[in-house]
Amino acid sequence: MNPIKILLTMRFTDAQLERIRAVSPRLVVAQKSVKEGADFADTSALCDGDEEIFYGMIPPRDLSRAPHLRWAQLHSAGINHLVNSQHPILQSDVRITTASGIHAVPIGELALALMLALARKIPLMTRQQDRAEWTRDKWRAFLGTELRGKTLGIVGYGSIGREAARIAKHGFAMRVLALTRSGERRERGYCERGVGDPEGVLPDAWFTRAQLLDLLTQSDFVLIAVPLTDETRGMIGERELRAMKSSAFLVNIARGGIVNETALARALQEHWIAGAGLDVFEKEPLPADSALWKLDNVIISPHVAAATPHYDDRMVELFCENLRRYLRDEPLLNLVDFAKGY
Repeated sequence: MNPIKILLTMRFTDAQLERIRAVSPRLVVAQKSVKEGADFADTSALCDGDEEIFYGMIPPRDLSRAPHLRWAQLHSAGINHLVNSQHPILQSDVRITTASGIHAVPIGELALALMLALARKIPLMTRQQDRAEWTRDKWRAFLGTELRGKTLGIVGYGSIGREAARIAKHGFAMRVLALTRSGERRERGYCERGVGDPEGVLPDAWFTRAQLLDLLTQSDFVLIAVPLTDETRGMIGERELRAMKSSAFLVNIARGGIVNETALARALQEHWIAGAGLDVFEKEPLPADSALWKLDNVIISPHVAAATPHYDDRMVELFCENLRRYLRDEPLLNLVDFAKGY
C-alpha cells in the first residue's frame, strides 16, 4: 500500500502526534508548524508536493504546490476565514472537514456561565469590588433572576446548543426551545461521547427559521448558536430584539455578524432586553469606540469560549476518527456542504 502524507501545521505535542501516526502505518506525518501567533498565515511554502491530507487553519493557497491534495481537515469549526479570503480551495475538488462538535463542552459551559452571571448581576459585583464599595441597598441592587424553571431558546441546535440544553435541562430544570434550519432532530455531525443531546430528546418544543419570533417572545434567555452564513447574517436585528421580553437576556457564542450590533446596543441602552453576554463581535477586536464597552448590562468576552486545555486532545480524537474513515473510504465527519456554507 502506498504511504499517505499528512502536512500538519498546528503545534501538537509528541503524544498527540503519536496518536495520529498510530491510526495506520501508511500515514507519514510531517509537522511544519507555522510561527506562533500566525495560525492564519498561508501555508503554501510548507508543501513538498506529495501531501495528500492537510491539517491546520489555512490550507495552501497555491494548490499547484500540493497537486495530490485530496482532503483538508480544518482546526476550526467554521469556514468563514476561507470564504472571506476567497480561498482557492473552495473552488477545487479538495474535500474540507471542520472541527464542529469538539467545542460543545467548553462553549456550552461558557454559555451557561454568561447566563448565570447576567442573571445574578456578577458584573455589578465585580465593579463594586474594584471600588471597594459595599452597597447599602444591596437587596434591591442585587435582586437577581433564578435560572430554574426559566425558558431557554436556542437558535441553532447543533453540538454547542445541545450541550447547553443538557446542562440547562438537567442542572436548572429549564424549559428548552430549539430552532433548527432543517428540522432535523438528531445530531448528524461529530458528537463526543456522553455530551449534548444527540437524539434530540431534550427540547420541549421545536421551531423552524420562520418561527424565530415565536421562540424569541417565549424565551427568558436566548442562546445564538448558528453558523454564520448568508442566510444567518443579521438574523437578529431590531425586529427580533423588540420581540424579546424586556426581562430576557441574549447570549451570543456563535459569530458576531449574526446579531446587528447597532440594534443590540440600542436595545441594551433603552432596555428592550435586560442584558447580553457576548463572546463574538462583527469586528474583532471590538473597536474601542463601540458603545457596547460602556454598557453596564453586557458582558464582553474576547472570543475565548473554547479556550480550555482540552481543545487539541479533542481535535486529535476527531482527526483520528476521520483518518480511519478516509482509509476505509467511508463518509467523513463534518464534511462541508458548500450550498449551506458550513
